[in-house]
Amino acid sequence: MNEFEWLRQTRELNQPVAPRNDLWARIDASLDESATPADIAAPTPIGRARHRRVWALAASMAAAVVLAAGVVWHMHAIPPAAESVATSMSPDNTPWKPNDPRLAGAAVQLDAARMELQQAMQQAPDSPALQRLLQRTDAQQTRLREFEKQAG
Repeated sequence: MNEFEWLRQTRELNQPVAPRNDLWARIDASLDESATPADIAAPTPIGRARHRRVWALAASMAAAVVLAAGVVWHMHAIPPAAESVATSMSPDNTPWKPNDPRLAGAAVQLDAARMELQQAMQQAPDSPALQRLLQRTDAQQTRLREFEKQAG
């Protein structure tokens, strides 16, 4: 069988097909004969158990969502020690100029980054992201000063 025969067969499948017998007539007849409104409305013991399982599943999912939201909220809460980072910036706010020309470019970049972060901190003093960036910049500046001491 080649591709053309497959295409021909798939086109033949696109034709409408009439059912062998009408199902709706049998469905209507069975509903009229056996079901009364009292039978339909009366819940069975199996139905009650299923209903309880559905509610238990819904309650457990709701509890999981509440738990996850609480964990996320707790993780994003600002710890009290982090709030004081904006006020306890290093006392060494003067620009630092190393004697080694290899470190001078990095020192200028770190000073500029520190000044920009301080300006941003004035606009949003409670921002944990800015506080982390400022801490990283201070740490990098400290490492750079240590490199200069080691270089002599």
